[in-house]
Amino acid sequence: MKSRVLFGIAGILAAAVIAGWFFFLRTKPASAPGEAKKSDLTAWTYEKNIAEPITGTSSGDKDLVLGDLNANKASIQVPKGSFDAERSLSLANPEQVPGYVGTEIDTIGAPIEISAGQPSRLNEQATVSFRFDPAMLPVDQDLSELRVAYYDGTKWEYIKPISIDKEKGLVTFGTYHFSLFGLTKIKDDTVITEKWIHSQTVDGQIRDGLNNVSDEVSGKIVDLMLQKMGISDESVKGKVLGELLKNDAYKEIHDSYTSGDMTDMSQKIAVLAGSKIAELVPESAWQEGLKNLTEGTDTVEAVSKAAGYAAEGQYKDAAKIIGEKIADQFLITTAGKIAVEVVQGKIDSWKNDEVEAAYYAFQKGANATFYGYNVDAGDFNSVWDQMRGIRRQLELEAVNRENDVRSEAGLPPLSDRQADIVRDSVKESYRKQFALRAEKEKAFEEEAARLRLLVDAYKKADFFDSTLGPVGLDKGFDYENKLDVLYHFAQKMMKDTGRFQLSDKNGLLMDKAVAVDDVVQGARMWFSGPDGKKQYAKFLKDRFGIDLFPALKDLAGPWPNGKMKITDVIVPEAMKEKPKEGRASSESEPGCDFSMDLSQLIGKEMPVSLSLTPQGDSGGTMTFGSGDSDPKEIPFTYADGIITANVSEKGATGVMTLTISADDNGTYSASGPFIITYRNDKGEAKIVASIKASKPAPKTAKDGASDKK
Repeated sequence: MKSRVLFGIAGILAAAVIAGWFFFLRTKPASAPGEAKKSDLTAWTYEKNIAEPITGTSSGDKDLVLGDLNANKASIQVPKGSFDAERSLSLANPEQVPGYVGTEIDTIGAPIEISAGQPSRLNEQATVSFRFDPAMLPVDQDLSELRVAYYDGTKWEYIKPISIDKEKGLVTFGTYHFSLFGLTKIKDDTVITEKWIHSQTVDGQIRDGLNNVSDEVSGKIVDLMLQKMGISDESVKGKVLGELLKNDAYKEIHDSYTSGDMTDMSQKIAVLAGSKIAELVPESAWQEGLKNLTEGTDTVEAVSKAAGYAAEGQYKDAAKIIGEKIADQFLITTAGKIAVEVVQGKIDSWKNDEVEAAYYAFQKGANATFYGYNVDAGDFNSVWDQMRGIRRQLELEAVNRENDVRSEAGLPPLSDRQADIVRDSVKESYRKQFALRAEKEKAFEEEAARLRLLVDAYKKADFFDSTLGPVGLDKGFDYENKLDVLYHFAQKMMKDTGRFQLSDKNGLLMDKAVAVDDVVQGARMWFSGPDGKKQYAKFLKDRFGIDLFPALKDLAGPWPNGKMKITDVIVPEAMKEKPKEGRASSESEPGCDFSMDLSQLIGKEMPVSLSLTPQGDSGGTMTFGSGDSDPKEIPFTYADGIITANVSEKGATGVMTLTISADDNGTYSASGPFIITYRNDKGEAKIVASIKASKPAPKTAKDGASDKK
């Protein structure tokens, strides 16, 4: 009889395998250097590469290219249909251009002027390219500091290119308007810092403004429920959603969202939406709609009961059936995913210089020289109309985003009418956000100042110096990458400490704020090397009395949704030989048949059961099983957020290492490798698997992952 060593631990492994954070707003564009005096400006000196203006006509049926990159060091590609009618364009090196702040940038080559006869916005994005000589730059030159300068009518703005190709010496960017452009290199990183601060604070503002994801989910659930019933009357949808949002029970729904329980939130929305549908949909439409839901025996029965309850005026009972049966988990999950994607899309779209320019045109007004806008301050409709190409891009992205999720969920694409509604919602979203930003200007400037305080503290501690900075902070990062990483660390530390403000009161412990010096010290430990997380955890304990990792008692009990996947199988050739005839192994004689092709197991996934029974604060017993095997009890230890379990059985040993983490939704996750090693006189074989499991964190857990707002 062949040994069951491989499959003895298999119970454990092999058998189953086979089977407004901050928002910043200023009255000037983010990278504006301020009101520099003309006498303080530096003249842009250059030799022309375009002796005479290069001209051409943009039409509706043919793309236009002006300029030769080799001869003129610049070119522009204008897609067909960029203008409503034929338009004559010219590309030239101007005789002279406005001066720039010499302490901020170095200029590279000659600027260009693109003219369309009169200031205007384009229907399609034009592509502008500059050619530079890579040999003129130092070998170790950081090209991430290259920027395209754009003159907005009063000063130079510096825009990050779409792409930089050092080998070809090529910089490319896109634009929806024409003006003066030039290639530059930032030499004062304050320019980059201010632009970055603006981006991060805009992100925070939009997230705060759209934190009612529950409203987005509600709209989608109502929409999909009515679609499923075949009811297309928009007035009905509006009535249902309006009544739903003002219902007293909706507060519980929003509380579920803020606590991170999206499933509970969606289920509550479905039941409440079902109630309003039963109450507000006309009886004729209701009865007809119910007929469209007879997809199976269970649904037919549910429809019949719901109709009966609604006819008797028992809307709560009808709602329960609709919410639990008709608005099934599939629909709820789809609605939630669409809503999250839509919200994230709105946030991402703001990180666009063209969208920012539209806002500033709305806020201050523009006289056609600023990004091609000609509008009065506060006239949103005119701004939206003049956004033209960027507006259509935003609308198209929103429609595509929703259709992608619908396709993934097996739903039909948006109808023309539904797509129009999505496009209208994009416009209304921007209208609200423009107004909100204008209202909160002073408060946002204060938040931005605190973010500058953080960046200055990191600079003072040499975090941006590739030699003096922490060894664990990737040396390949450019300045903006490091800003991103260090910003997210500051957010993490504020969350870990439950203090969501930054302060310059260094040396003090505060209830609601954390000193920037403490953030810097925590970051230095976090990025100090392999044991950085352990050092950081000790720092939090010593400085704030906070345990970074969950207490073992909070991890007790079953971990549902567990899965295990084989990631690698390593078997020496000698161990793959079949046992000789008549030489069968027994349970008392360690041995194993590795002659079968175990590589077929790679990628196989199976469910696992996992439960923890703590015995003290640092260890206990784990009950673990996989596939159809009987669960086994394994001793484990717990330290620094890591569970380690060892098991041995008839010539084989297994080591499981699970790292515990927590997300913003109040869920603990355990993930890590499980390595089975088998040794005999022919060598050593390994089966490597990855394990993932999760469980809700206790409501009373006070660890750093708790959702403190």
